[in-house]
Amino acid sequence: MTTTVLDTQTERLATLAACSGDTPDLVIDLGALQTNVDRIAAAAAAHGVGVRPHIKTHKLIQVARMQMNAGAVGIQVAKLGEAEVMVEAGILDVLVGYPIVGKAKVERLVGLAELARVTVSLDALEVARPIAEAAERRGVELNFLIEIDTGLSRIGVPPGEEAIGLAEQVAALPATHLIGVLTHEGHAYTRAGSEEELRTITREACERTVATARELRARGTAAPVISVGSSGTFRFAIEVDGVTEVRPGTYVFNDRTQIGLGAATPADVAAVVVATVVSGHRAGEVVLDAGSKALTSDRMISNSVSDTFGLVAADDGSVGEIVRLSEEHAVASFPQGVKAPGVGERVAIIPNHICPVVNLFEKATVTLDGAVVDRWPVAARGLLR
Repeated sequence: MTTTVLDTQTERLATLAACSGDTPDLVIDLGALQTNVDRIAAAAAAHGVGVRPHIKTHKLIQVARMQMNAGAVGIQVAKLGEAEVMVEAGILDVLVGYPIVGKAKVERLVGLAELARVTVSLDALEVARPIAEAAERRGVELNFLIEIDTGLSRIGVPPGEEAIGLAEQVAALPATHLIGVLTHEGHAYTRAGSEEELRTITREACERTVATARELRARGTAAPVISVGSSGTFRFAIEVDGVTEVRPGTYVFNDRTQIGLGAATPADVAAVVVATVVSGHRAGEVVLDAGSKALTSDRMISNSVSDTFGLVAADDGSVGEIVRLSEEHAVASFPQGVKAPGVGERVAIIPNHICPVVNLFEKATVTLDGAVVDRWPVAARGLLR
């Protein structure tokens, strides 16, 4: 995988750090964000594939609108609370990529279907049946996607006969439409030791999903949608013949994991956590005011040798790593011979995993060309139900 080198980006990251009014702060580079959105949209369009971005990364109405304006076919959410925020904001094609279980959640789901085109992914008839019954009672229609487990061993049924059998049962339910199959090839992140292995694992997962949908169609059940993808595997997934949509999320901001996977470069990082040095008594180490409550304790989500918590860029170009975390403190270590920033200085942190980081902030500082242009509320923050 790609080794993380900040190269010429330290000056840009220092500029982002200087834009923060107070710390810890989530700071967005609007120019880099727009470039990321446009690049993914163009790559997918070149392959005739739709983009359905997963908004769990950013949870921001403004970014979701940027994605829709760039041609996204709709959005994916993880939880109903996220869907409700986005539908209220006028984004009316939503995939809830999570099994909806329980009366309260089912009623909220069918309520959303009165306002928008709603699709749900699932892997059991016991999940599909109550949704169909509630939809029939309310006089609404929903779409289903069968989730296929292609190696992640989380949610999903095996490709082939088991997935086809479930799909045929789900297709017979009232007030709902089976529209295809879905997979998340996230296992590629940790199993691939090289870019070629990442490509191979991604293609195998996508091809098994496509083959299942094609067999389902051959048996007489409509399955027009074949939905795959993640940010780390996007560039390989769009190459697979038969895939109709991809669902990257992290690409809007990127993080250390995406850099490590070769899916992004430091120039593509569009969101950082800005922190202030509050202590520096040990040689080569400083303490920052952004602990696990600002950065999370996530390690790299890839087959990486790094067991640290993020990269730290100081305004003089020095680069260190966060080696220890507690709730309100981060200990950043700088290599021997590299000057560590002093007390009161600002640093920019590229987290290992940006998605949970965003969820920890109420607002994000938005910058363009080195100036603050807005503060965006993280509208879907904390919506876990």
